[in-house]
Amino acid sequence: MKHQNMCLIYVFGALTITSGVFSQDSTTLQPDVREVFVAVGSSVKIPCTDGEEKGVEWRFNSSVLVSSPVLSIQNTSLTDQGIYTCHQPNGNLIQTVSLNPGYPPSPPDVYCWSPSYPKRAICSWTLTPDPILPTHYITTYRSFSEPLSSARQCKKWEEQARQCALEELEIFAREPTLINITAVNALGSTTHIWPLVFEQIVKPDHPVNVSVMVMPGRKLSVQWGPPPTWPDPVNFLLKYTVKFHWGKPETARTLGPYESNKMVLSGLLAGRTYYIQISAKDFLDDGRNSDWSAPISATIPIN
Repeated sequence: MKHQNMCLIYVFGALTITSGVFSQDSTTLQPDVREVFVAVGSSVKIPCTDGEEKGVEWRFNSSVLVSSPVLSIQNTSLTDQGIYTCHQPNGNLIQTVSLNPGYPPSPPDVYCWSPSYPKRAICSWTLTPDPILPTHYITTYRSFSEPLSSARQCKKWEEQARQCALEELEIFAREPTLINITAVNALGSTTHIWPLVFEQIVKPDHPVNVSVMVMPGRKLSVQWGPPPTWPDPVNFLLKYTVKFHWGKPETARTLGPYESNKMVLSGLLAGRTYYIQISAKDFLDDGRNSDWSAPISATIPIN
């Protein structure tokens, strides 16, 4: 893992970089607007482009801040974000600046799981604190012994900026896969390299189509279907755990695991309402249990 405080970003227009500050002439807001990115807690000095003339003043939200050719802000905070304008003594606009305080990227905290074993794995990551500024992510993966040149792109997953899918992973591999996540914004970049073993991150999605039917003798017949994201329930079997409770959820009991997708709850009490949930796990006990399915309820009749 390494962390670098430097600016590595693709931009258009002239750049001015000082300690903790990144500026950019931009046409994305409006003509002649200059974007300035600054790290929270640092200082920034912004010269007016026509600052030689006396009486030049800076304004923020139309209120005069200072009569000076240079706008100086100490210990920048998030509340300093906004549009600053520089004006001639007669009020004519000279320059417009968009100030954007934020943070350089911190090392990503990565979490990977495979709901579609052996087809793909998904990795998600968070940054603390959140950079706030626009941040770009470069994500690649390769086997431990493969050269860097063989790294493959981790594909964007479900339009989430901080989530991607790893495909064509080797099952029962002798060495881990390395996923490399590099976060880049105007204030710096950081890289996190994380090893993963496919079988250790197996986590199915929860079972679906859970149904409960009341049977004679104070019994409940429970059935469910495998998660639709599990690609091969025939060759890569799942096992299931059943959880049920009445009253408070913390009194829940678990039964199983079951190889089939149905079971019968017996010995229940008349007049009681029972809440039932199902969880799935890889049959070979690899990885983790799925989340529980949504509760479904049934009441045992009194008569």
